[in-house]
Amino acid sequence: MILDQNLRLGNTGAITSAATYITGTSGTPDVVDLQSGTAYSATASGSLYTVAQGTQNRDIGEGRDLYVMFTVTTALAGGTNGTFQVVASSSSTLASGNIVVGEVGPITTANLAAGRQVAVKVSPQQIAAAGLRYLGAQVVTTGTHSAGVISADIVMDIQDGRTAYASGFTVA
Repeated sequence: MILDQNLRLGNTGAITSAATYITGTSGTPDVVDLQSGTAYSATASGSLYTVAQGTQNRDIGEGRDLYVMFTVTTALAGGTNGTFQVVASSSSTLASGNIVVGEVGPITTANLAAGRQVAVKVSPQQIAAAGLRYLGAQVVTTGTHSAGVISADIVMDIQDGRTAYASGFTVA
């Protein structure tokens, strides 16, 4: 699993009640803009060439499944559970027009200790079918929590690192 700072969706900040916590910094979600209105410029022989991508959707994942890896960085305390969601949205703040394109949960609070990772599989076809501009992540909690922080990253594959093999054997 390779982490990319441009595909980090931030962290939730302190989880202290039953609510939807959108990952991001300072209460503002970090999202991936699936459309680009950026004009790319290049200069050749004194002439300026500009290519604008306009409102065409980016081919995120290029047909491969993607994952959003949620990581509990501070254990959740109190409360009942959390549901981990990846959403496509028409709003850069994920305030409205959200469509869930991947979900895992609910997972009980007792199982959300620090270090716990939850991988949510997302198909690029689901993202394209939603036809929305922004991709983000959120954690929906129930019950009254007194602590907890969760971060999220978009990755192309996952590793569990939990496979252990016995030592002291010989291969003939």
